[in-house]
Amino acid sequence: MITRLWAWLVGYVIIKLKGAQLEAAVNRIAGSGYGIWDLERVTANIMIGKIRIKHFKRLRRIMSGMNVRVGIVGRAGLPFAAAKVLKRKGLLLGLVLTAALLYYLTGFIWMIDITGSEQVSLAEITAVLAGEGVRVGVAKADIDLHRLENLLLTQFPELSWAGVSIKGVLMQVRVAERASPNLAEVRYGDVVAAQNGLVTQVVPFRGTPLVAPGSTVKKGDILIAGEYYDQFGRRQQGSAEGIVRARVWYDAFGEAAFSKITEIQTGNYHVNYTLTIGKWTLRLGKPVPFVTHTASAQTWQWRIGGLALPVAVTKHSYAEVDYQTTKISIEQARALALERAWQQLAAQGVERDQVVESQVSEYMITDQDGIRVGLIVELEQDIGEFAPRL
Repeated sequence: MITRLWAWLVGYVIIKLKGAQLEAAVNRIAGSGYGIWDLERVTANIMIGKIRIKHFKRLRRIMSGMNVRVGIVGRAGLPFAAAKVLKRKGLLLGLVLTAALLYYLTGFIWMIDITGSEQVSLAEITAVLAGEGVRVGVAKADIDLHRLENLLLTQFPELSWAGVSIKGVLMQVRVAERASPNLAEVRYGDVVAAQNGLVTQVVPFRGTPLVAPGSTVKKGDILIAGEYYDQFGRRQQGSAEGIVRARVWYDAFGEAAFSKITEIQTGNYHVNYTLTIGKWTLRLGKPVPFVTHTASAQTWQWRIGGLALPVAVTKHSYAEVDYQTTKISIEQARALALERAWQQLAAQGVERDQVVESQVSEYMITDQDGIRVGLIVELEQDIGEFAPRL
């Protein structure tokens, strides 16, 4: 803990190691006495980690001769935060005034959230709160939470429980109704990570955030917990909500041969028919004389008015084709393989215009008659999804 705190005070950077000798690179960094922490492998040849500023400046000398590239994907710590503020004194003054104004405004309630009521309408609960002077813009110091809870239970016999809490400028009013047939639908849960990533932004709407920008998370990690403690130290449970954006990586591959098969029609055609009467089918005409061919069919069925009779005739048309193999250039095969890799990513929900960075690797297929292209893309997206607690 002391080490992490000191790193924040002196400043650190979030780095990305990319290459084929990641383990050797990490061992060399650690063996040089440079602390690197929160290491996370995101793909086969990409790792994310954190290192102090002065140590990062010496990495070029340490990594000399290794097939590993190092880049900065984020900066954190007091020096970076202070540098941004001190560049402009007017901005600093504005921040101070803004902070003072925000501190003053946080002494008031600006949002009221009421959940759990079905038999009792929101308008009725709002009217009772308004009668006690509780409305948007009221000072927190003028609110008696216990009195409001008791008042709601007294005014509405349909309620079996009422809880009123304040978090920041938000007042949450949660109620449970007696013998409510839909009470089982009241959900409690957390916002969890839908996939691995490097967190870039956390915007909690409800619940307790457990991660911050710069954190590396794995699929299933809790990002925003539905449990929290109110100002009286009581543990509360709810349905966590919020946005957690992160840098994530996807990989895919595509293959293409150095040749393609082209279908060529010879100009020879053949036609026969089938007569269908109920469940019986009779073939009329000679069998298809072609080994390779394409086929199409057209059916006529007799009708009387709107009634379809169980009698139909189907015409079968066949066209003879030959298949020829033609060579294609390496550039064409490469482009085709890359496009197939992009199609794989599209099937995973990745849109090309969302991609921040991409990396392409090429491999010759074993029989040397084709090429395989590996594609790794990086993008920023919301990775939070709701996970109910059972």
